[in-house]
Amino acid sequence: MEEHTIFPREEKTEILFQKILADPWACEKLQETFYNYSLDDEETDNSFSPEEFSSALFASYRNRDLSAFLMVICQNTMFDLLRNACLVPYRFDADGQKNPVIMTEKDGNLLPEYEKYVHEKDFQHFREVYRKLGNDKNMYFAQAYRYSHTYGEQNMEVEQRILERNHGVLLIRELPDTVKKKETEAEAYAAVWDLMAELEKNLPMAFVFYGQDSLVENNERYDEIGIFLPNSHFLKNLERHVAKAEAIIYGREW
Repeated sequence: MEEHTIFPREEKTEILFQKILADPWACEKLQETFYNYSLDDEETDNSFSPEEFSSALFASYRNRDLSAFLMVICQNTMFDLLRNACLVPYRFDADGQKNPVIMTEKDGNLLPEYEKYVHEKDFQHFREVYRKLGNDKNMYFAQAYRYSHTYGEQNMEVEQRILERNHGVLLIRELPDTVKKKETEAEAYAAVWDLMAELEKNLPMAFVFYGQDSLVENNERYDEIGIFLPNSHFLKNLERHVAKAEAIIYGREW
């Protein structure tokens, strides 16, 4: 039987899944996220006609495609659930959509095209922290969003669905060489999992981004991690939150 999975099936996921299963906090986050989306009756009951629901359900069974099945019942793929439970990072610019959107230059000044989209109070708070930390490298004011995948209402094509959009502070840092040696995305997630779990346990509601060979410096490419601190959760004591994120990344006391 020929298989037609909607998303390429992730390879070599076992180490990542073992890490999640070994951490009660992670298992609780995953279960909570699944129930939150699958029990949202107003969202799911009105998404598809009975015929569309049945067609998608049977196709996912026929092709042994768990992500297709999950999109029917909770509008998330397998890895959407892991991302939205904060157990794996979001990919930089996933699905060809710019995310996060960096709104400042490296010197901390706001790019002109974003002036009308930014609250002055939020940006000035960022500038104060930027100056205090003396951090003139890879710290930005940005916009980022959480997302999942679902079927389009008109044609049942897979679409990215924005769940939450925020302005905040984005830190971008190079990852250790051990992550670069991993072949698949799932392996890379497993390699960076301990770091991400510590970030999420200490900075809940932060967005963590990951990119393979996406950071370019001096004509060299590096794996990178991005920590996005939304203003809605981190505006108060922002300086302390930024310092905490930095300490976790580099294994320092804070």
